[in-house]
Amino acid sequence: MALLGLRNRFNEFRDDFIRDTGVNNVEEHMEIYAQYVTARFADQNHKLLNDLNNQIQELYKVLKKV
Repeated sequence: MALLGLRNRFNEFRDDFIRDTGVNNVEEHMEIYAQYVTARFADQNHKLLNDLNNQIQELYKVLKKV
């Protein structure tokens, strides 16, 4: 059971990669594509952790009042 509902989107990023870089043959540029996907995952993780941090801070404020 996935706690946060994340899923592997490695192949789903292919169209975004082609649009963002202009590279049409992903298989010949797999190293660049792997870096692109890693950056997208890192960005997703950062957003998730930032949101979680904000929720914890709000919860702390509520608990401090109690």
